[in-house]
Amino acid sequence: SKAGMGPYSDPSAKVEITGKDQIAATEEESEIIASSEPFPTYQTYAFQTEIKRGRFSIVRQCREKVSGKTLAAKIIPYWQEDKQTVLLEYQVMRKLHHTNIAQLKGAYVSPRHLVLIQEMCVGPELLHSLALRTSYSEVEVRDYLWQILSAIEYLHAHNILHLDLRSENMIITEPNLLKVLDFGNAQFYTPDKVITMDKCMDYVETMAPELLTEQGALPQTDIWSIGITAFIMLSASYPVSSDVPCEFLRTTRKGKVKLTRCYAGLSGGAVSFLQSTLCANPWGRSSASECLQSPWLQETGLDSRQQALVTFPTTKLRNFLTEREKKRGLLCSKYGLMIAQ
Repeated sequence: SKAGMGPYSDPSAKVEITGKDQIAATEEESEIIASSEPFPTYQTYAFQTEIKRGRFSIVRQCREKVSGKTLAAKIIPYWQEDKQTVLLEYQVMRKLHHTNIAQLKGAYVSPRHLVLIQEMCVGPELLHSLALRTSYSEVEVRDYLWQILSAIEYLHAHNILHLDLRSENMIITEPNLLKVLDFGNAQFYTPDKVITMDKCMDYVETMAPELLTEQGALPQTDIWSIGITAFIMLSASYPVSSDVPCEFLRTTRKGKVKLTRCYAGLSGGAVSFLQSTLCANPWGRSSASECLQSPWLQETGLDSRQQALVTFPTTKLRNFLTEREKKRGLLCSKYGLMIAQ
């Protein structure tokens, strides 16, 4: 959902789609967005169960009537004056073709809604996937980080920043394939462009320091988010926990994040990775390509077997997720939302 770092606006009108109100991508009802990709044109989709509801969109399961294929439809209401801003998510997604990124299959826009037809990614969120197990190892964490970084290296090579890389936006599908979702906050990036975002303090624990100080987002901003996700997987806690933004920022500005909260037995490579991604100064963080070339992510053979011997029980992670879900529930109540799991 977009209840994360993105700028907030007044709530949009509630969207209701029933059987008789199915959205058809026909020339009379909506405009098929021109694209060089082989998107379905003038196809009709049958809209089914609601999967997820966020502050700015609704995701529904849908079926392509001609093929019978099950897909996901992200429906984004908008006002005419916001149309170009809303279309940015489409403009980003239409350029993306990567194994670890949810694929856009089609898109069309009506006078009131943008509809993005995407591949259906079925599975638990990243942290829930780990929590469902009895234990997990550093090697398994490393494998997921490799998939995330592969996707982000691809994005950055195309001058795109995701800017909402919370673990909630990462799904583990079969067979153990990670998919990065939700490009609602994504932006095209150039070195001379300053990307600022209105402060959103609902998920302050995952926000990079440069976003809190409104200095502008960089590729390294995504790396901070990946470091936060890595830290949680290796500790079942946030590196810095505070509901007070100024206290959080003051703590992160002190320098390197303390690793005393992490599980015992971490390899030196894992510690170095956390330090390289959670540097308070964005210019001190490794790039996605540099992360992928780090010795820790390149290790094979004996080192991997040794790392696999050290396992982390999931009790602490389950407790962490319980507390996080409580906070998410409070946000849903605050904004009048129901977010399906």
